[in-house]
Amino acid sequence: MKKTLTAILAIAFVFVSLGLGQATRPSELKYAALKYEPPDPKAFRTEFANGLRAYVQEDHSLPLFNIMALINFGNIYVSKDKTGLAGSMSETLIKGGTKTREGAAIEERIDFLGGTLNFMAGERTSQLSLSVLSKDIDEGLAIFFDVLMNPEFREDAVRLAKARLIEQLRQANDQPSMVLNREYERLLYGDQPLTWEPTKATYEGITAADLKAVHARYFFPKNIILSASGDFSKADLKTKINKIVGSWKNHSLQFPALVKTFPEIEPGIYFIQKSINQGYISIGHLGIEDTNPDYYAVQVMNFILGGGSFTSRITSKVRSDEGLAYNTGSRFTYRWGFPGTFSGYVQTKSATVGYAISLILKEFERIRKEPVTDGEMETAVNYYLESFADSFQTPQVSMSNFAMLEMQGKAMDYYKTYREKIKGVTKEKVMEVAGKYIHPEKVAIMIVGDWEPSNKGSDKFPDPLDKLGKIHRINLRDPLTGEEIKAQ
Repeated sequence: MKKTLTAILAIAFVFVSLGLGQATRPSELKYAALKYEPPDPKAFRTEFANGLRAYVQEDHSLPLFNIMALINFGNIYVSKDKTGLAGSMSETLIKGGTKTREGAAIEERIDFLGGTLNFMAGERTSQLSLSVLSKDIDEGLAIFFDVLMNPEFREDAVRLAKARLIEQLRQANDQPSMVLNREYERLLYGDQPLTWEPTKATYEGITAADLKAVHARYFFPKNIILSASGDFSKADLKTKINKIVGSWKNHSLQFPALVKTFPEIEPGIYFIQKSINQGYISIGHLGIEDTNPDYYAVQVMNFILGGGSFTSRITSKVRSDEGLAYNTGSRFTYRWGFPGTFSGYVQTKSATVGYAISLILKEFERIRKEPVTDGEMETAVNYYLESFADSFQTPQVSMSNFAMLEMQGKAMDYYKTYREKIKGVTKEKVMEVAGKYIHPEKVAIMIVGDWEPSNKGSDKFPDPLDKLGKIHRINLRDPLTGEEIKAQ
């Protein structure tokens, strides 16, 4: 027996040795390229009664049922005097119950079924999602559509929600990172729906009637796209849903006009005083929309600049070489129908605020003027190619992504063409878009931190902050009133 085992091991060793004989180090190992083709949205699109669109995929791997309603409604469709209404709806669509179910009864029943039911209203879209065992699909659908179609927004739930939301306002200035993100966007976008913040008064002015009016206006079949996946028959699901929504009426809807004019920002330092031992910093300006033809090249360029974690230039310089920060990099954000923001960001101790900013600004200039290397290009492009399949991790994620594509009016071959467009980005294109969309001479540098130690600097940057640009002192606003808090 021992001889037989020894012979088998010897033979196995020989085959392994032959297979790896050409590689003397790990970097020399070669693997066959992975092949993955994304699913085609057209194969999953269906339409229910009254024009209710959906993307549906059967998945019998687990006895689960998932469904989400994507509604074309969010914060930016709410008037300024009702700012916070979308947040109030997030709190009360379920808890406020329906015409035939109390909110507490809905939550208790979903818990009993071992499922989840959640609603969230965002900037421009809202989502109601349900997950239950497939054996409970009928009851789950009944509750899901009852909440979607017939919310009651009972007064006690609305009152409690407003009290919670008002209490949360008291902490709005506590986290420096939240203050930075909020005020950076307010600076770049100006006074408009994208940046309006709720106050105690706007929350108190929201009524159950307001919530019902908004629901009646925006929640109807043709303004919603469903995504569903799980252990069911697609034909049976269609029959069940058609029976529920058959009497749900559509109506015409004119959305509020979107404000797409933004202020001209004077370059310089915008400093928000907060007695903390670090500076939280964003450096940049408005970016681009994700419908811009240069979107793919900008993604690759930003990965090299600061979006690629430890491999990016900003992270390598500011964190690895200089040891100034744990959290640093660059980002282009995107939002439906508007340009996003561009920023280099860093969180560093007060004494090195000026030095860290100077290093990031140098990297802005460098990527505009110096060609990126072959290695940088390979790493960036491969990252997007290799992470591409993440958009299809589960059937529900896939269906939800397809629903969002259609809601935003994007080309339905977006995923089919994505990798070829990433592969088509060249070093020359990276330099071109860096010069086109990064403007160091126009950047606003927003800092949340302690003025005196930040302005004093350090050995490597002993100059005051006005060496980097004109100083603008920004007063925080009282989150309860929206009024500026005067400096002491």
